[in-house]
Amino acid sequence: MNSIPIGWLIGGATVACGLLLAVVAIVYRRRRRTLRALLRRIAWEQLQDVVIPDEVDGEIHLDLALLTPRGILVLEVRHVSGTLFWGDQLEHWTVLDGPRRTVLQNPLPGMNARRQAVHALVPQAPVEGRVLLVGRIEIAGEPPPGVVTLEGLVTEIPARGRQPVPPGLGQAWARLKAAARPI
Repeated sequence: MNSIPIGWLIGGATVACGLLLAVVAIVYRRRRRTLRALLRRIAWEQLQDVVIPDEVDGEIHLDLALLTPRGILVLEVRHVSGTLFWGDQLEHWTVLDGPRRTVLQNPLPGMNARRQAVHALVPQAPVEGRVLLVGRIEIAGEPPPGVVTLEGLVTEIPARGRQPVPPGLGQAWARLKAAARPI
């Protein structure tokens, strides 16, 4: 009987796992590079993974806050792949990716709270909030209000170009930066 030595099987499995991890790392880095390039195109500055005071004497976490030509944009980033099934009033959304099913907490109430906390700090500046879905995503039906993909964000927010930051917006941003602290 011809059998393959156990050492060869273990070695082959180790190589296969290593290759799979390398592919996953490459895809993840490529997505991060794409996101960073997009953010540089639309924003003069950004704050990432910070906490700011909220309106009820606590703190609230911001994934990203961007200084854009339209004002301050608060982004809550979700990395997902598959088809998104959602509802405004649903507590949880579902993403189906082949046989894999992922359940997400509805991010819209949290996004609204983050946007309101930023607006309370800088009421003189326009503040918008979006949930940004990063990955290979399809949305069942109409997209949820306030939810965008990378492609949608590029369409919605104009490139900053070479124009300077408007003075009032720059002052509001400075106030937000002063209130923010890294986690």
